[in-house]
Parts: sequence; structure tokens; C-alpha cells
Amino acid sequence: MRRLWGHLAALVVLTSVLVVGPSGAACACSCAEPDPVENTAWADLVFVGVVVDVDRPAFSMSSGDLMTARLTVEQVRKGDAQGHVEVKTAIEGPSCGFDFVEGNRYLVYSREGQTSLCSGNQLLGAAPEVELEGDVPVAALLGGGAVVLLAAFALWWVLRRRSAHPASGPADAGTAGPDEARPDGQDSA
Repeated sequence: MRRLWGHLAALVVLTSVLVVGPSGAACACSCAEPDPVENTAWADLVFVGVVVDVDRPAFSMSSGDLMTARLTVEQVRKGDAQGHVEVKTAIEGPSCGFDFVEGNRYLVYSREGQTSLCSGNQLLGAAPEVELEGDVPVAALLGGGAVVLLAAFALWWVLRRRSAHPASGPADAGTAGPDEARPDGQDSA
């Protein structure tokens, strides 16, 4: 039984390491006061759009890893875009990532398909009239399913082992404990 618990503990630790994963060094992002003229000069595409999907990496090694925001273009102020545009940014703010939220309308400044917290992007408000694409987080479903499956297997294994080796009662059913009467009606003392 100790061996089973040892294997189960090792499995839990391994699963935790895989779910949490290694983390990289944090960086601080510091931006100057946004200047729309400088931001427009820097960008090759400036547009107003609604975020319909945000695709974050399932496993991230650093806050600088990129995520992709897919936006429906409503108005182009510089450059050429129509339909949908995908913009990449770091996944976290400490690495100057811009936090796009599905269903919100933004003014976006991007260059070569990338943007950042320092690019001058602006939240313009919610856009409830736009249908979101929203996908199922496959990695989360697989990870959760694996944990449930492992827990069910461990429970099955423990119950199987218990039924194979039932707890034994007193070695001799005819022997009574000190406070119990013997079957012949006499006290054991």
C-alpha cells in the first residue's frame, strides 16, 4: 500500500510541474506618456477593431511569449486592412504585453503585425453587438481530463486492492475480548 501511495504522490508532483510549468525571469515594462502623433508615425497600421478571439499559448516559458488577438476591423486610420486582423503581443504586462479582452473595442497601433503596452492602444469600450469566436481551451480540457482520469484510476486501484485483501477480524471468533461474554455464557475473566 505504501508503494501505491508513493507512486500516487510522484504522479501528483509530476502533474503539478507540468500544469504550472517553469517560469522565466520577469521584466518590468515602463512606457512614456502616449503620444498619438508619435504612435501613428511608428505604426504601419492604425485601426479601430473589436477583439473576437484571443489565442494564448497553452504552455508558456516566459512572460515575453506571444499571444495573438484577432480583431474585426471597423475603421482604418492608417494602412490597409479589412475583415479580420491578427495582432501579436507579449502575454503579460511586465514584458510590455497589451491585455486584449474579447468583446472590447480598441484603437490599435501595430507595426508588422505586433503591438505592445507602449504602442498607445486604447480601450474604447465594450462591443456587445459583435459576435465572438471564442474557442474551447483545449489544453485546459485535456489537463483537467487527465487529472480526473488519474484520480478515478487511483480510486479504482485502491478499492480493488481492498476487496482483494479484506480487513481480517479477530483471529479466533471463539475468543472474546475482555469485556465481552463468551458464547457459553461465561465471562472471559
